[in-house]
Amino acid sequence: MPEPSMDPIHAMNQPVPGLRFLSPQDAFKELQEGACLVDLRTDELVEMRAFGVPVIYHVPHRFLSSGFTELPKDKLLILADTSGVYTKAAARLLFDNGFTQVACLDGGMIAWEDARLPAVADPEAEIIGLSPQSAATPKSKRPMIQSILFLCVSNSTRSQLAEGVARKLFPGLPIMSAGSRPEPVHPLVVTVLGEIGIDASQWSSKHVRDIDPASAGVVVTLCAEEVLPTLPGNVDHLHWPLPDPASDDSLPDREKQLERFRAVRDAIRKQLEAFGRERSLFRKDG
Repeated sequence: MPEPSMDPIHAMNQPVPGLRFLSPQDAFKELQEGACLVDLRTDELVEMRAFGVPVIYHVPHRFLSSGFTELPKDKLLILADTSGVYTKAAARLLFDNGFTQVACLDGGMIAWEDARLPAVADPEAEIIGLSPQSAATPKSKRPMIQSILFLCVSNSTRSQLAEGVARKLFPGLPIMSAGSRPEPVHPLVVTVLGEIGIDASQWSSKHVRDIDPASAGVVVTLCAEEVLPTLPGNVDHLHWPLPDPASDDSLPDREKQLERFRAVRDAIRKQLEAFGRERSLFRKDG
């Protein structure tokens, strides 16, 4: 039998044997009957909006590999994040470590709120966890977002895609992107942004040293495999790790290359839509 594909984009879509995906309504019913919700979102997102269910284990996805020992094995665990990006990988990790009752909330918090299920602006639900990684922190006062800077090493693919989609979603908000080792903008970035009405044909990559730290209100890093420098000062840092769609430009089929770029573009759009809702960046009139 051929070996399974190691392509990072397709790996996100590989099936997990025995894993159930629950609609928000079905998940809510299970949670009322004793299941536990495992919230994989970052502290900042949990602090701003929490699931209104009886028991929540908050273990951010990046800490799950060390924090899963806090989770009970005798109850159904329903994994949730903002839009469903991290739940499948989290389920694999739990299954590999002896958990047998695992399900995913299909569509995450976005679908939960679309279904008008209970959610609270401050985390009133019981947040369980003894380790620093899974402890809830008080909700902090956040200033109005002045700008967003997307960082990636080469500033040629992911951060350019993010800049384009963010400009379309949040017109009027200053949007920037940069890299620590800039390379020319990938031509397929221009293609897939053009598919959604964004003209990136004249764009160029920028170096992070050319960015004034004081001009960045929110900094979003997108690289999954490299380490990026952080900007000094009181900056709100977020990390959305995504695979590099240009990591294998040797693929002979251009359509398959385009699929990789579209997948990352659409994943970024989901993240930005959730971010926009949580930070009230969408205009009420439209």
